[in-house]
Amino acid sequence: MLRIRFLLDIAFPALVMCLTAILLYSAVVSDTGYRALAELRRDASEKAAVLDGLTARRQELEKRANLLNSKSLDPDLLDERIRAILGYSREGDVVISRRELDRLLESSEK
Repeated sequence: MLRIRFLLDIAFPALVMCLTAILLYSAVVSDTGYRALAELRRDASEKAAVLDGLTARRQELEKRANLLNSKSLDPDLLDERIRAILGYSREGDVVISRRELDRLLESSEK
């Protein structure tokens, strides 16, 4: 009788409290707990921001590719690309090298 009373009054509640503590600890700290969930959500929001940037860049490139399409060829864009690739310029054009432009921009910021 004393044994059953001991089990019901002390051992069983102690065992339940230990199991509850273990489950709570694992729910908060483990690899699948709330801390891991918060970290995954933070990573997901960072990746979403990167995805938004890449999507915007892709749309810019698609727009530029559509302008270079032979069906809707923009003469100004074609002229710009030819000059940039071949290094041609017309008489009266002002040509500023990239190095010179960077130097001028740096000096204007100071």
